[in-house]
Amino acid sequence: MWRETYRRCVDPEIFLDTTAIQTLMAEVASVDPEADPPNLSATLDEASSWQNEQRSVYQELAEAADRGESSETLAHALLRQSGPLASTLGAWLQGMSAPGVFEDEVHLKILALFADDIGVGGPRSSRYDAFKILAARCGRPELAVDADELAAERRVRDHMFALPAALFAISRRGDAFAPLIVGIDVVLRSIGVLPCWAALRAGDGAPAEVTRLDLGRPTGATDVVSPLDTSRDLAEKFSATGADARRQVAFGAAWMLHALRSWNELVVEEARAALHPQRAMEELIRERAREGAVYHQNFRMAGGETLSELLERAKTDPGPLLKELAATRMVKPGNAERSSLVNGLIGPKGPMFRIFSADDVEVISKWIDSLADLDPEPPPPAARVPVAPSPGLLDRTVEEGVVPADIREAYFVLQGRVLAPGTRDFALLYVNRWLARAKRSLGRTDRSLPERWTSAGLRPWLLDMHDKHGVEFETGRSGSMPTREQIVDETLQLAPLTLIDGSWLQGFTDARLATTRYGFPLFETYWDELGNGDIEINHPKIYRDVLREMGIELAPTGSREFAYDPRFREESLERPVYWLCLGKLPQTFLPEILGMNLAMELSGVGGSYRTARRFLKHYGFSTHFVDLHNTIDNVSTGHSAWAADAIDTHMRTVSNLSTPAEFAAEWERVRIGYESLAPLPSSTIADRIGDRFHKTPWKSRSHGGSLFHHAPVEVS
Repeated sequence: MWRETYRRCVDPEIFLDTTAIQTLMAEVASVDPEADPPNLSATLDEASSWQNEQRSVYQELAEAADRGESSETLAHALLRQSGPLASTLGAWLQGMSAPGVFEDEVHLKILALFADDIGVGGPRSSRYDAFKILAARCGRPELAVDADELAAERRVRDHMFALPAALFAISRRGDAFAPLIVGIDVVLRSIGVLPCWAALRAGDGAPAEVTRLDLGRPTGATDVVSPLDTSRDLAEKFSATGADARRQVAFGAAWMLHALRSWNELVVEEARAALHPQRAMEELIRERAREGAVYHQNFRMAGGETLSELLERAKTDPGPLLKELAATRMVKPGNAERSSLVNGLIGPKGPMFRIFSADDVEVISKWIDSLADLDPEPPPPAARVPVAPSPGLLDRTVEEGVVPADIREAYFVLQGRVLAPGTRDFALLYVNRWLARAKRSLGRTDRSLPERWTSAGLRPWLLDMHDKHGVEFETGRSGSMPTREQIVDETLQLAPLTLIDGSWLQGFTDARLATTRYGFPLFETYWDELGNGDIEINHPKIYRDVLREMGIELAPTGSREFAYDPRFREESLERPVYWLCLGKLPQTFLPEILGMNLAMELSGVGGSYRTARRFLKHYGFSTHFVDLHNTIDNVSTGHSAWAADAIDTHMRTVSNLSTPAEFAAEWERVRIGYESLAPLPSSTIADRIGDRFHKTPWKSRSHGGSLFHHAPVEVS
């Protein structure tokens, strides 16, 4: 049950009810949410003491492993059982960034911490990826997989997924649990590297990878100097906003430490079991008993019961089966090599060949060898196993969400991170109708993506389009200069769009997507749009500076006042709402996002950004915003190039995994996404009939020209 809960919570589009998350938290660690938690400093002191205590515990385990020549066995057990928690490293912060807080300095610091954790700027560079490398180097390549695949590793105990499942669940609701998440973060960064991983330093593992698991140290991917100091500062800032936030921070920290203690007890217990042959054998039999009980009804053991009956009992109590098995002729106590159970029955020529893996055979052999010991009885397990979550818990919700009645309400509601069921239905409908218009634009102009994708990729085409932009700029230089009033109005009408710059990529802040070969450039683009954690180069902030030069002051983007500002025409909100919907559905609309992202990043480079610069400079306004975009969006090493590379990477993967028809369909979706930045107006009678058929209060309409981006008929 925990394994499946974990698997579901890894889904970047899952919506979880706050009550369901609180229930998960209670099942993982029984901290009373109604009681006053210890103050944060006391919890951090307690965490430090606990960490020192556990170092001694793991040192004893390491010494015991050395005596029994089982250091590798210990390392494998620690890596295997800690794998699910490793997959969450930094991921509890993945849902904190949202359009409504794009200009908030506190949230920019949170994003900086997250960017450091996932190793922004490169694929497979996260802290969890360091764990994968460590696992592979230590002989456990089956653990070097993505989080959703890790759930299929059966030798990881089900209860080891409990805490990771809860952390992933909490990460999905940054809107409801932000102070609590900050409390969780500061505890984990105060501890730094978990004791079970610190114990690997003395083993055969690579110290560099262990160091990268230290949440208190920077990875070097960002300008974050001390993740611990940044986390402490964030905890202080959240706590300073009020008594309730201070209590939530303290509760999050207390819950995390309690949960970590319980989780660590389970890890220690599993490690001891792996080092004790009897316990390891019991776990193996318990794990395999269900499938084995289906057979062996006619194989009667010395005690009178059939092997099938003993296997049925072994699901909860493997002791009787092991006792009878040890007394058979198949087992030579103290000598596995001479035991037919190992070299005959389950050997290459035996009737049960391949029933047990090489690791399983090693467990069986060590158990047989240990039977010569005078005291083979293991110490009784003491750790509390988390109660399995009740079936259907994640599907229960009383939070249906808002179904926007008009475009202004949609813009306001979608400023957050999550999509409750009702809001998700709205978003799906809005995006699909927008894409239907985009599909009708295919092939109508020479601005579309090529009809076919080839292995040469999009870089040659990208350079051709950049040349085209340059020609358009040069031939249009003598065009008429807009009036100052037109420039100011156009800048104002673009504010709802530009102040959420990058919002179509917010789904790629998901830790799993942000580290893929196609996803890492998308996250890096998003990271750039928000200023790499620096408010002074935050693009929305820079745009507001231009507006202020024009005498325009706007409410915070995430406020209702902003969405209902009467100075905005409703059509100025339609494309932004499309972006906001798209950014929350990164898996559902992956090909379309890839295409739209390229269209957006290429739209002004070499052409309209330069035109806008000329207009702004003429009236004495700052050109910083357009200058910045014309450089960072460049077609060689900038966002446009990254966008093309992301598409090429995705299409190469699809080409290896699909039929020609499926491949063609995927490429068409990318092309439609590209067109969707600015679909052409309806032109044929059939199109106009389709538009009327789909008419709603928030139906999108075509736009006129744009100061900072090409008009719909020119967008590249």
